[in-house]
Amino acid sequence: MKRPSWLTTLVDKGAAAHSAANPQILAELVSLGIVSIKTAGIRRSIVVAKSEQLCKWLDARYPDHGTVTDAAHVREGNIVRSGGSKVGSSAHAVLSFQFKWFGKEDDLWTQMTRTHGVAAVLTDRLADFTLPARWWLLTIENWEPFFRTDYFGAPVPVMAAYLGGNAPGSVMQALKTFSTPPELILHFGDYDWEGLYIFQRLQKMMPQARLYIPDNIEALFRQFGKRSLIDKQKRKALFDEKNDHCLPVIRLIEQHNAGLEQEIVGLPEWTHISS
Repeated sequence: MKRPSWLTTLVDKGAAAHSAANPQILAELVSLGIVSIKTAGIRRSIVVAKSEQLCKWLDARYPDHGTVTDAAHVREGNIVRSGGSKVGSSAHAVLSFQFKWFGKEDDLWTQMTRTHGVAAVLTDRLADFTLPARWWLLTIENWEPFFRTDYFGAPVPVMAAYLGGNAPGSVMQALKTFSTPPELILHFGDYDWEGLYIFQRLQKMMPQARLYIPDNIEALFRQFGKRSLIDKQKRKALFDEKNDHCLPVIRLIEQHNAGLEQEIVGLPEWTHISS
């Protein structure tokens, strides 16, 4: 059975329009306490209350670990139209999780990173991924900075994970399944509304995640800030404007009426991950 599109939106964004929902399915989810209905003025929306239980319910109701063909075509079309991957974030229930591993020289993933430049596993295999007791996670929004990462020599193994823009919900959910959770998590992304929202989605899955903000970010905004980056962006309904990690960047976006591309900012050092 094909999963309704409004349920996919619910998984990916944490909320969906009440008008799009199937009344019988919605009533079941509400009775189970998996979702709740919120009202703002005349607008009603469905909000996820228990994301893990929602995923389990979906897996039981709509078992499918292959390609969702129609959604894949929609995603391809969205990317062509938008010129990026921040729209149409759902195409597969299981995806490739690309990363680099900077650990001991005799470690399989370290060797793969040195030899092939990148390593990967499927998102449904992350729970079986063997990890050391201590390791750090750096999530990266865009390809160029991810490609340049090199944390060989860090005192603790570092995984640099490529999110590929606004990562699909299946990727975000998979990050919670590591058998050994990371000791520290740092996110490096674009400094615009979309980039901050991606961080907040990550933070919902991994509350200990921190946002990397370089010391010279004010000067970078003055010199390289671009209004075009935020002209067509809208703050999502679930965007938290009071998020402590995001507040410094929110103020700069509003002050300069501009965003800042991740590629302008230098990669964080391993000391930034540890601090």
